[in-house]
Amino acid sequence: MTLEPETPAGDAGEASAEEIQALLRRLRARRLRHLVLLCVFAVFSGVLLWMLRDEIGYFFSSGEPLDLGAAEELSPRALPHNTFVSVQGIARDLCVRADLLTGKVRFLYLLGSEMGSRILIQVPAGDEGGCLGAEERAFRGRLVALAATRRFDGVVTYYREHFPSAPRDGALYLLLDGERPRSGWFYPAVVGVLLLLFAINLRLLVKMRRRIREVATGDAG
Repeated sequence: MTLEPETPAGDAGEASAEEIQALLRRLRARRLRHLVLLCVFAVFSGVLLWMLRDEIGYFFSSGEPLDLGAAEELSPRALPHNTFVSVQGIARDLCVRADLLTGKVRFLYLLGSEMGSRILIQVPAGDEGGCLGAEERAFRGRLVALAATRRFDGVVTYYREHFPSAPRDGALYLLLDGERPRSGWFYPAVVGVLLLLFAINLRLLVKMRRRIREVATGDAG
């Protein structure tokens, strides 16, 4: 009977140089794919955050409104975009309604001064139809420069075509009555989810890099 020499126990599980190189190629290819996906995700997140910059900025803005005073006493000046403001005055119904994701709304315009006529107001609408005339009170909410958005172009066009007091040129603003800073958590929640996903994927990339280093230095086991 011929006895074959035993293979040393320490050599039984060792991978050959070719196997190690093949493993490194697979790991590096996987790391490259993951890096590309992470870059795409970062670009997508950056574009989304840029599109939501006003909403996110307003969420973290001051909860104390900027008092613009009475509508009839407003002097011509540039008003701060995306700011929590309050203004006192009489606003007349534009007879325009819209269905938004947040519900049905109607639009008003301020009376009393040339500057006041540059401020449209969006308020919640009930089930009543027709025009509701005018209402006098303090309006408080988010002020948006309409030059910064195209969402309300139809309202602006209707206002300028049907109301002689509407300014024909220059800046117009929309006051979203009742919209306070930190009143909606959707946008910061989106930011939180994006940051969490980015952190998780970045951690996986770091672990993958560490694994490649271990295999390359012979510490794969």
